[in-house]
Amino acid sequence: MMMLGLRVGEKPQAVLTSTPKPIPLIRDLVKRDGQDVVVTKGTTYENLENLAPAFKTEIIRRYEGTRLGRQELNAEILDDVPGALWTRGLLEECRVRECPPLKV
Repeated sequence: MMMLGLRVGEKPQAVLTSTPKPIPLIRDLVKRDGQDVVVTKGTTYENLENLAPAFKTEIIRRYEGTRLGRQELNAEILDDVPGALWTRGLLEECRVRECPPLKV
C-alpha cells in the first residue's frame, strides 16, 4: 500500500522504519541499498538516552543475549533458527496462493 503513495512526482520518496524481520520485502530493500534505497541501521543501545528508564531496564534485561534480542536490540536480520523443523523458505513454498470459494 505504501507504494501507491509514491506514484506522484518525479522522484517520490518515503521513510520506512521497521524491526528487521526476514520477510521478502525487507530482504529486497536491503539488497537494493545503494541503488534506489538507502538503508540505515541503529541499535537500541545507540538510542538509550532517548528511551524511558523502565523500558531500558525491562526490555534489555528480558531480551539481551537472546535470539529475539539480536533482532530487536541489535537490528540484525536473522535467518532460520538452526535445526528448525520448518524453514521460512519451506513455509513460503507451501503458502496457499488461492483457495476455493467458501460454502455457506
